[in-house]
Formats: sequence, C-alpha cells, structure tokens
Amino acid sequence: MIGVVKHASKIDLGEKSSTSMLSITPTVTEPFTAGRSAPRLLFDFGVMASLMKPIVLDQPVLDFGSGTGWVSEFCARMGLQTVAFDIHGDLQACLENRAQADRRIDESLLSFAHGDGHVMPFEPVAFGHLLCYDTLHHMHDYPKVFAEFFRVLQRGGRGIFVEPGARHSTSPETVAFVEAQKKHDPSWIERDVVLEEIDQIARNAGFTAGLCIVPMPHPLALQSYSMEAWSRFRDGDVLERLRLTDQLASLNYWDRVIFYVDKPK
Repeated sequence: MIGVVKHASKIDLGEKSSTSMLSITPTVTEPFTAGRSAPRLLFDFGVMASLMKPIVLDQPVLDFGSGTGWVSEFCARMGLQTVAFDIHGDLQACLENRAQADRRIDESLLSFAHGDGHVMPFEPVAFGHLLCYDTLHHMHDYPKVFAEFFRVLQRGGRGIFVEPGARHSTSPETVAFVEAQKKHDPSWIERDVVLEEIDQIARNAGFTAGLCIVPMPHPLALQSYSMEAWSRFRDGDVLERLRLTDQLASLNYWDRVIFYVDKPK
C-alpha cells in the first residue's frame, strides 16, 4: 500500500481538457526543447530508472529539484507515486499542464511540495527512492543536503543521482551560463561534483557504504567498432579494451557521473 506523503499537495485538473484545446507551453515540452540533448536526457533517465530497487517501488518517489517536472512525469508514466519538489512556486501549474497534455498520465500519482532542499518539509522516512537529476550541483551545502536525503529516505531506500562531473563549474559553457543567470537570480550556483568528496559526505550522513558508481558511456560519445576491431576486443586485445575503459574512466569522473546511495536497513 502506497502511503500519503505529508506536506505534499495533489494536483487538481478538474475535468481534463481536450489536448487539441491546450496551449502547449515550454514548461510542458521542457527539457527537450530547451537546447539540451534529448539522447543524453533519455539515456541517463533510462539508467536512473534501471537502478530503482523493485522492493521499494510501492513506496513514494521524491523527484528532488524537479524543475518543470519532466522526471516526475516519466515516473508517473511508470506507475510510480511521485512527489515533485523544488524551491520555485510554479510546480502545481507545471504538473497540471503535463497531465492535461496527455491523457495517459494518471494525475492521481503526482503531487508536489515547495521548499529548500537543505531543509525539506517532509516527515522522516517518507520515500523509497530519491531521484536527483542534474540538481545536486546547484546546492550550496552538500553535507546539509545529504543529511536531508538520509532523513527522508526509508531504511533500505535508495538515492539515485545523475550529475555533471568534477570540472563542471570551470567549463566555458557553465561560466557563460552562470554570468547570464545571475542577472536574474544572484543566488544561482553551479558546482563541481567530485566523487571522492561526495562519497565522504554521504558516509558522514549515514550512508555507510558510500557511493556506488555506475560508469556508463556518454550517448554523445559512443564507441563504435568494425567487425574486425570488435573481434579483437572480444579476444582480449589490450589496446582495444583500453580505448573503451580509458574513455569510461574519464567521462564518468570529469564530465558526467551516475551513482547511488543506499540507506542501511
């Protein structure tokens, strides 16, 4: 039985409007029309979804830093009771627009809450999963946030993260973005996610096993092989294998990291 999450509000569509009468706003189509790579978004969400633990899928999911709610929408499509959480005040409209735009979305599975990720408004042990897709690196205080993650996850629950890597804050694209963003929001921050640092913070918060890192290829930099090269790879050719493992080691540290933490039972 899925429990009700305290301090989370349900969305209310009234009677669903015909999709032909709806004005499709950017909050409905984001992030796929916001200049971000759709292959990367879908690939990494697929990895995130595959890391969810079947034993706690009947418990509510927290979409931490949900933005316009696209991850929450996808979770609802999977039949998961999901709470979208973010600091901005437009979550209700974002979720209702998404549910109105597609009759296949069960709006009863979606709820929302506003607040600061450093002090979340939820009761302890409220969630079986916490999903953090491109959000951790916006947090000002990693230890406080991980303490909150530990508090709201159930015993045996899992937090799953998809984040930029250890050189995110200094990339030219990020520097330019921050300069533009701070004109509208002076508090905006873009931080590096350094695995060793996050591992120690997670352990200190109570996730005693630390991070479990999931090295994955980047969908925009996939390795490919001729039949001859793949045969050499399969036969144990050191150079062919190093070409893949060296790429994985670099990509999954400097550019994009996927990892999870489990709360001890």
